[in-house]
Amino acid sequence: MKKINITKPALLSVLALGLSIPAFAQNAPAMQASDPGPGLVGTNYSGLTFTYQKQEGEPKSLRDYEFISNGSIFKQDGFGLDANFRYDYLTAAANGFSDRRNTALFGLTGFLLESWGKPFVTVDGGYSWQNAGGVSRKSFAYATSAGVEFQVLKDLALTPYVEYQSEPRFYNHGLPRTNWPSHDTTYGVKATYRITRQWNVNAGVDLDTHSSNDLGVSAGVSYRF
Repeated sequence: MKKINITKPALLSVLALGLSIPAFAQNAPAMQASDPGPGLVGTNYSGLTFTYQKQEGEPKSLRDYEFISNGSIFKQDGFGLDANFRYDYLTAAANGFSDRRNTALFGLTGFLLESWGKPFVTVDGGYSWQNAGGVSRKSFAYATSAGVEFQVLKDLALTPYVEYQSEPRFYNHGLPRTNWPSHDTTYGVKATYRITRQWNVNAGVDLDTHSSNDLGVSAGVSYRF
């Protein structure tokens, strides 16, 4: 199979494009509220998150390093729209077999501004590159998620969500035993705590459907523009 080469300039260009989303959104007609609260839906921000997932099967664990950039591009009459970019670097290994994966996704998030919270739906599309067991391959990728962001305290927001993601041309989670489409549904909840007006920290826990006991925990930081 032809080896896939991803140059550092190309990857940096994609990341730079994603990082520009909040800056572009600041010039959009939508106005930010005087106090957006601790939540991140409907705001301009960039963030880094690390996720460790313990698996029932092989490999026993996955590590995911994620960069996300979000910009509010529209708000009117209780409805809003965000543009977002997400880049993930995932790595795992078992029995001499390793899986390294890069995924870049662009998408939109539609949400409602309710007194009790912000229900939202996100749709993303993009591309993934994988090197698994010494073989390189690529695949289009897509994801969709839905949830509600609740402000439970002055500086704390909780977000229960469900997400479906697929890279149809990959081994599922890098397992070489079967070449079935890589897809996964994840159920989780995230907590975002506001430290200052710009800085937030976040933590989360999730359970996916790859097997019955795939538990993930995450922690990260974000900066609001």
